[in-house]
Amino acid sequence: MKPMIFDPDATDHAAIFAGLPQPFLVLDTALTIVAATDAYLRTTDRTREDIVGRHILEAFPENPEEAGTVEQGPLEVSLRHVLRTGESHEMAVIQYDIPRPQSEGGGFSQRYWTPVHTPVKGADGAVRYIVQDPMDVTESVQRTREADARLRVALHAADLGSWEYEPETDIWRRNATVDAFFGFGPGEGGPVAAPFFALMHPDDLPVVNKAVQDALDSPDQTRVRFDYRVVDRATGETRHLASRGEVLRTSNGKPRLIGVIMDVSADRERETALAEAVKAQESLLDQKDLLLAEVNHRVKNSLQLVVSALSLQARRLRDPGSKEAFEQAISRVRAITSVHERLYRTENPLVVDMADYLEGLCADLAANTEQREDLRVEVEPLHLKTERAIPIALIVNELVTNSLKYAYPDGRHGPILLSLRRIDGDMIELAVADEGVGTTSQTRPDGLGTRLVKTMAAQIEGYVEAQSETGGYRTAVVFPKDASL
Repeated sequence: MKPMIFDPDATDHAAIFAGLPQPFLVLDTALTIVAATDAYLRTTDRTREDIVGRHILEAFPENPEEAGTVEQGPLEVSLRHVLRTGESHEMAVIQYDIPRPQSEGGGFSQRYWTPVHTPVKGADGAVRYIVQDPMDVTESVQRTREADARLRVALHAADLGSWEYEPETDIWRRNATVDAFFGFGPGEGGPVAAPFFALMHPDDLPVVNKAVQDALDSPDQTRVRFDYRVVDRATGETRHLASRGEVLRTSNGKPRLIGVIMDVSADRERETALAEAVKAQESLLDQKDLLLAEVNHRVKNSLQLVVSALSLQARRLRDPGSKEAFEQAISRVRAITSVHERLYRTENPLVVDMADYLEGLCADLAANTEQREDLRVEVEPLHLKTERAIPIALIVNELVTNSLKYAYPDGRHGPILLSLRRIDGDMIELAVADEGVGTTSQTRPDGLGTRLVKTMAAQIEGYVEAQSETGGYRTAVVFPKDASL
């Protein structure tokens, strides 16, 4: 038998590439798809007839139900960055939904990816093709969905914008709140930061550029902060924005910045008003009220930044016990924050309207649960001083959260009632009651939350009464309306 001779001209390279076990896609310099491995087709639920010969953004169109997002834009920016520089580029996590086959009812399947784009150069050194490794991370993203939802609720409650910036490509990912701060509609500003930097005040832009440049030379997790003014393109008004974030580095060491933005225009206006009030020597009472309102507002803003920082840190945690501890801390800080927020918005910064406050607090606590309709609030018209309202806020946070988590296990539902009412003389009773499983060491742990309730009750000169029955659980805190002298 004659020996077999390998003939490279007869080698079926297309078949070899198609059979590779990794999901790869090949694009030419016009971003037209020229080849895909079988694994890529399985990953994206497509056929070669669906995608080969088509522009990548045409082969994988935007999900119309997600219109206004900027995920398609960053994908193209990354590809064109590779063409321009001849260097590989690893993207951050993006949502890019995949069309379902008509045989499965059509529509789109929600998917998350971290694409890696690698150039293939010719003999002349010019980029001829780009190989995309999509890296499907949908499963891991969905596992963290609840934590992400909590972060979104925290950002929304604090009226904060979240952003992620990649200086190498100028890719600028953010939520709709950031767009609104600059006067853009959702996604209207495009996928890069240049249109946003163009709206910054000329005196502030050098400061921001320096802060970004300093961040590029900083190690992972370095904190960054910069304050600046922008001109709202929709109204022409000047806004004062405060950004806080940190440096994140990719697996290849490239820096990204991630953080939050707060509109502090109202703070600046109050500072101006305060300066004018002092200059004009207004009455001592007016000055005191203005100062108290300013103190409450500044405390609220500081606590919001604490909540945001804790939320960002919680996203890095993998241990369930650590994540739960962070979430409890976030909830407690947010309860105190809400008191100060209402104080600076009222005419009298010394007292809190408890009916209005407790209804809002309970709505926030139940917002991310399936028991929103089960929680009722019955509060008599009462106004309490700040030093009593804050301990009550922490007590309500612990008791209501406890009932939401433990009263009705296994997906069951039932009533939860928060009440605040006058009882004997000048005494007040705060109570949280449900008709759930009662209490056991497993369902209602006697931990930090219980000790916190007792401590806060003692702080307002009150005491705790707990009643547990087969058909429910009730905790009451009884305290005097005013502190003794």
